[in-house]
Amino acid sequence: MACRTPSVERVADKTQEANNQINKLLEMLKRDEATTKAEFFSQIDAHFKAANVSDGRQVHFNSDIKVEYTSEFSLDKVAAVIMKALEAVAAAKEPSVSAPAMSEKALAAYGDLVTCVAEAAKTSSTASGALAFSMTRLAPGLFAFLRASSVNIQDDETFGSEAVTATAIFYRFMQSIDDVKNEAQFDLALAAYDALIRLKRLQAALIDDLANDKLSIEAYEKKDAAYAGLIARKQKDLDDAHFKPREASRALSVTAAAVEEWTPEALIAPLAKLRELGADYAEIVRTTEERLEANYF
Repeated sequence: MACRTPSVERVADKTQEANNQINKLLEMLKRDEATTKAEFFSQIDAHFKAANVSDGRQVHFNSDIKVEYTSEFSLDKVAAVIMKALEAVAAAKEPSVSAPAMSEKALAAYGDLVTCVAEAAKTSSTASGALAFSMTRLAPGLFAFLRASSVNIQDDETFGSEAVTATAIFYRFMQSIDDVKNEAQFDLALAAYDALIRLKRLQAALIDDLANDKLSIEAYEKKDAAYAGLIARKQKDLDDAHFKPREASRALSVTAAAVEEWTPEALIAPLAKLRELGADYAEIVRTTEERLEANYF
């Protein structure tokens, strides 16, 4: 059964029409489930091939759905389900596969990554589309793959002016003895760095959505603040670990391939549009320009 946020649940409890609309969203995701799963598995095969891994073995696969308003940042329940699955996989691992780092910080870093992938699927910006897939090497021989897809519906009479989004997250954990032989060390900070890069790209994509009237100023500020808080936490974790991004960029080939398609120049046009919209957007423009000058993105 799909998980709904309290705000969506309250509306659904009041009218049958709201329930019908939500059911339509779920039916759309269900209709595309087989195709999405096939594409997901194909992406996994391609990334394993690039990593010289030929013996990938599935140890867990599942999917979950969350229904929420587009501006909500509340995928924590889905992330928690995936974390529990990850803990179970780690506990049942083969003796030849090294144990992943299951510290509180490691789980938090991966939980943030789950949320980032799901948020990327929710946004309509092309700048975020490549981030809706993730491969994370949790330890030598243990990989976690994520893929998210979403559909949304807008009905002013039923849900108000904001769209409601249903997001499906597919997750698959794989083991490989080849990978254990190829590389014996695992750096915990990679997951935090991966999440940091993705969060900044998603934050930048908000400007595009705002300029194209896909987000209100209020919704933008809410989501920007949520991203900023997570980014600050990830950056502190990396600073505490004396992490070197140049070393990470070589290891994070999957993330690098996704984010290299985006450059700060992508913000030039949307910022110009926001300037034309007047004083209400001046503070957002100023903050974004300061971030660009500081090489924040």
